[in-house]
Formats: sequence, C-alpha cells, structure tokens
Amino acid sequence: MPTIITEHLHIDYADHGDPAGTPVLLLHGWPDDASTWDAVVPALTAAGLRVIVPSLRGFGATTFIGDAARTGDSAVLALDAIALMDALGIGRFMVAGHDWGANAAEALAVGWPDRVERLAMLSTPPRLGGIPTPPFEQAQRQWYHWFMATGRGAQAVRDDRKGFAHVHWLNWSPSGWFDEETFDRVARSFDNPDWADVTLHSYRARWDEASPDPRSRWLDDKVRETQTLSLPALYVQGAVDGVNPPSAGKGVPARFDGPFAVVTLAGVGHFPQRENPQAVSRHLLAFFTGNPVDLADTTDRSLYMHKSKSYLAGAAALGVIAAAAIGVAQAQAQAQRMAGPLTLVAEFDHQVTGVAMTADGRRFVNFPRWTDDAPISVAEVLEDGSLKPYPDAKWNSWRNARANELPVGDYFVCVQSIVPDRQGNLWVLDPGAPGNEKILEGAPKLVKIDLATDRVTKVIKVAGDVALQGTYLNDIRFSPDGRTGYITDSGTRGAIIVIDLESGTAFRALDGHPSTQIDPTVTVMTDGRPLVRPDGRQPAFAADGIAISNDGGTLYYQALTGKTLYSIDTQLLRPDVDERQRAAGVTTVAQTHVADGLWMSRAGILYLTSPTDNAISRLVGDRVERVLSDPRLRWPDTFSEGPDGRLYVTASHIQDTNWFKPGAPASIRTQLFSFAPTI
Repeated sequence: MPTIITEHLHIDYADHGDPAGTPVLLLHGWPDDASTWDAVVPALTAAGLRVIVPSLRGFGATTFIGDAARTGDSAVLALDAIALMDALGIGRFMVAGHDWGANAAEALAVGWPDRVERLAMLSTPPRLGGIPTPPFEQAQRQWYHWFMATGRGAQAVRDDRKGFAHVHWLNWSPSGWFDEETFDRVARSFDNPDWADVTLHSYRARWDEASPDPRSRWLDDKVRETQTLSLPALYVQGAVDGVNPPSAGKGVPARFDGPFAVVTLAGVGHFPQRENPQAVSRHLLAFFTGNPVDLADTTDRSLYMHKSKSYLAGAAALGVIAAAAIGVAQAQAQAQRMAGPLTLVAEFDHQVTGVAMTADGRRFVNFPRWTDDAPISVAEVLEDGSLKPYPDAKWNSWRNARANELPVGDYFVCVQSIVPDRQGNLWVLDPGAPGNEKILEGAPKLVKIDLATDRVTKVIKVAGDVALQGTYLNDIRFSPDGRTGYITDSGTRGAIIVIDLESGTAFRALDGHPSTQIDPTVTVMTDGRPLVRPDGRQPAFAADGIAISNDGGTLYYQALTGKTLYSIDTQLLRPDVDERQRAAGVTTVAQTHVADGLWMSRAGILYLTSPTDNAISRLVGDRVERVLSDPRLRWPDTFSEGPDGRLYVTASHIQDTNWFKPGAPASIRTQLFSFAPTI
C-alpha cells in the first residue's frame, strides 16, 4: 500500500477505483483496521467512485514521525484525514466512518464544510454539542472507557492489547459473527508501537481526563459548539449493537437539519460493514450516488453473516456487487425461502400455553387451568420428552378441587406465562383466575425461580387495585437490567401493568386506552369460519402479545382480538409520567392480523403468531410477512428462543377446546414446535 508523508505521520492508505471518479473517504474504527472496508469497496468502485481507505494513526503501518504527540482524539484524526486528502490533491469529497472513524468524519464536516459533501456515520452517534455524561445503563456498556482512565487499566491494555480488543469483538455483536482467523489478521494492526498510547488518549480525552492534541483543540472546541449539521447525512446502526444500541442513538436525528436518514440493520451488532457488508454497500452506494431528498429511515432485515473466511478476494467482491444489484426485495425473498421447517419437540396431554428456553438450553412449559384441572402447572421438559414439575411438586400441587384447602399465594393456581430474564431467573406469571374467569383473592402473582438452584427466591403479589376483578395477567417482558416487568392485561379492561421487581409495587398504564383494548371490528376466524362459543360469544381478549426491543427502549403490544401493533417508549412507562403524556406517546407500528404471541429475537426481528391460519409472521418495516404455515400449528400461542437461535412456539389448540367445541374432552392434546428463524 502507498504511504503519504505529512508533517507528523507516515499515513498508510489504499486508493481504489477510477482516479477521476468522485472521491469517497472511508475511515475505520476501534478496535479494527482498514480491512474492515474490504467487502464494501468493490461495490463503490464498480459504481465509478474513487475510494480512499487509510489506516488511522497508531494502526497498521501508519507511523509517527519523530517525537510527535501520540494523541488520538477524534479532532486530530480529522486533521490527519484532511492532510491526506490535501496530499492527494483532493478538494471536495464524501466520507463514511465507523466508530472512531464516524466521529472523525463528523469533525471533518464541522471543520471543512466547504469540502465535505456528504457524511455517513456507522455505529457511533455524533458528538455535536459536546458529550454529556451517559446514563448509568449506557455507562455500564462503556465500562472500558472508565477502565482505561485508571492507571491499572491503562497498564492492562498495554500488557494485553489483543486480549482487550478481543473482548469487545465478542461483546459488541451477536455470537459467532467472526472467525478467529479474521480477528488474528486484524489484531496484527494493533502491534503498531503507538497503538496503546493513541487508544488510551482517545478515550481519556473524550471525558476530559486528558487534553486534546494542542493542534486540534480549535476543532474539538468547534465540534462542542456546533449543534447541528446541514449537509446530507446517513446514520447506520446495528439493531443489536452491544455498546451503542439504538437507544444510544435516539438523539441523532436532531443533530442534522438537512437531508438525513437512519438505517437500522436487523441482526447486526457494532461492526455492520463486517457483519453485513452487502447491506452496508447497498445503502452507502444509494447515499453517495443518489438524490439526498430521497433519503428515508429504513430497517434492513437482509442479513448475510460471513462466519468464516469472510473477505476472500474475487468471489466475495462479486457477491457484494451482485447483492448491491439485486436489491433488498430479492434478498428478502431468498431469506424467506431459507426458513426452516416446523419441527415437533414434544407433545402433551393437557393444554399448553407458555414456553421458556434458558441460556443453557433447558426447556420449560406451563399449563393453565382453563378447561381441565391440569396436574402440573409448570414443568421442565426433559430430554426424553417427559415432564418434571418445576421447581418442585409442592408448588404444582394446587387443584381446583382443593381450592378451599390450599393458600393461593403459595401455589401455582392458573399459570399463563413463563419467561426467563437475563439474570438467570425464570419468572412464572400466575393470573390466579382458573377458567379465565373470576380472580381468586390473593392469587395473582409473579414467582421468581433461581435457575441455578431451582428454588423460589421471591413471590410478588399483584395488589387488587392493579389486578382488578376482570383482569387477566397474560404475558410479561423485562427490562434488560431485570428491574422492571411489563405485563399485558388481556381481560375486561386492557392495560399494561408495570411492576418494580425489586419493591413489588405496580401500577396500571394505558388503562382503557384504545391501543390496549379489543377491536370490535375484528372477527376471529379459524378453519375458515368465525370462532364462537355455543352462546354466540367471540373471543374477546385485550392487550395480549408483548415484546421488548433488545435495548429495552421500546415496548410492543397488541390486543389478541385486534389487528394493530402498537409501541411505546419505555421511558413513558415510568410511574412519574402523566397518563396523558403516556397516551400521546403511543405509536402505531403496523396493521397486522389476529395475533397471540409476540417475540423480539436476539437478531432484532419481531415475530408474531397468527392463530387464524396456523402461521408465524414477522414484522418488516410497517407490514408483516409470512414466515411459515403448518396445519399442525393449531393456535400458535407463545414464543421463546433457544441458545442456538431456534425459535420455539406452543400450539395451544384453543379452537379445539370445549369452549368452542361442545363435547370435546376437558383435556386436549397440544404440542411444542421449533423452527429456524428467517434472516
């Protein structure tokens, strides 16, 4: 690769494509190197662009001259970039940056607005207006910033730079996204003698633990003073970014008052150009060559992960160009064809509703007391398909026939849902209403079971002013920190019940709001005809399915007797928020279909069950599309995700119960299935 000599650096760079083409500068991030763009460059050069890809100071073969300060603040990286473009005789150019490169690109746009035509930032929000102290949850993700601000942390980075970088590759993106051969190749760039000094200065300077490079202070100050940029801009984020999730980028649109769009890549973590180079190539190509007025926010679900030998020359380059040519529609069609078949996991002699898969592959199901007096409420499904009462026989020993003998607060009465949290617990949601009828006083509760010891560690009783008579606690999701639970009330008056899992206090949110109520225009159909009881009643279930975004920032929900998917920012579900403000924050996500269960996969895809046609759907933008349909999947009810990414779904056969088929047995046979998710 050629080298440009500037006042302070030997800058190692690559120059691709037509020398007469429109220049594009690509800046890599940390901990990464210039090869991060290898699978993106071919699509850009094929479109006639000239692509410049340097190694940042302290990385690879870019080295300092003499005793120049080994600094790494984003403003000084921008000075390096402008020196490179000056040396190449390039005046105006477009720029895309990832991570560190994103903030360097932003500084370029601030410092040289007459030269930077378009700006694309990947994975890291802008620092316009200065960097506020992050909320605790975000600060926890950025633990390494504070670690490097200490003397011991700094020394640990110097002692094991490769190990330190490897931790972030593991934590910032879904498991299995890279192979060790690729990481080892990239890690050779960290052998640069100045890598540790540049790294430590970069992170210390951003929190005022070190001063910016004196040469770049003017630009650093200008970035802090600048509130917005007006040039065409694109922000690309991974939906499952482990360090800068979408919640960290909520304020990004307000920083741009010109043509602007956010592209969210489903299933992608912090390294989008490595994890899904086809999608990044496609969006950058459209941005750099298209009309900025056509920019629009997009959720791209066309994930093609390269897990081994991702950047082979030739075939990889051809694949990128082909992907850019065929576009999103064909990629999604191919993903649709790749959906795995429905696999039977287990069968049961009683009606099943909930399923829970744990991080270590254990399988649990629950059986509500709707039409029969189920002998087990919560069970672990063993390898041979047999059931073991969980956590023990005592908790499962309550029966309808013994309702007056056993205290309802100490036993499972009518379990509707079981959901694991991220802290190693299984939570059992008991509405305490056998037959989906009257609540037994004191029975509605949440039971917390420690999966490591298989012991109940907490029982939270839901008070009578929250679990009203007519309430049916249906399903629950948790905030990522495990402190808050969100429960749908699918009963007489729908609501979202918000519960503090530490104190046990709870309140009703969106109580009676149209988004949580049944839709009277909806007729639930099964087997081609309306589903009705002998007396003519249709199913009337309010807020039922519920899902939460992986970063915990957005709650999704829908009434079963409905056809509209809604969402709300979880910040609006705090107890100190006025109900009118909360109601104003409800968003219509999509027009869907009758749906029972919702599930947000770790890949960032929202799945819905479709009981009317024995099917599974997924959300694509503002619409739903079919994933699979199988006649065995009678009333797909509840989802869970296994550690290998397979999705598990119960078939509860609600239409086959004696509620709707007089003469049907009280106990019906039901199933648990699994399928490979779409990508």
